[in-house]
Amino acid sequence: MVPALLFLDISFGEIFIIVAVIFIIFGPQKIPEIARKVGKGMREIKKASSEIKREIHRETNNYKTDLDLERIVNESDLPGDEKQPAKPEKGNKEIDKEV
Repeated sequence: MVPALLFLDISFGEIFIIVAVIFIIFGPQKIPEIARKVGKGMREIKKASSEIKREIHRETNNYKTDLDLERIVNESDLPGDEKQPAKPEKGNKEIDKEV
């Protein structure tokens, strides 16, 4: 069974009646044209929803990156975590002259 049809709760008999009514109203010449227009419309809707999903995904990733960067900056600014200047090595004559 098709999940979309279960969601709409339409049986096969109801679908058959709807298709028959459409066939009687529009005739066999107009049905292919209508089907193409419906297909193009559905394709546009799918494309738009994909673009929206992609944009939401991109923005949430940017937000997560910003939060991670903010966390890293905040952790490096903690008091007592200050870096001490490097002490010169005792075996290096050039460094010993500077001190």
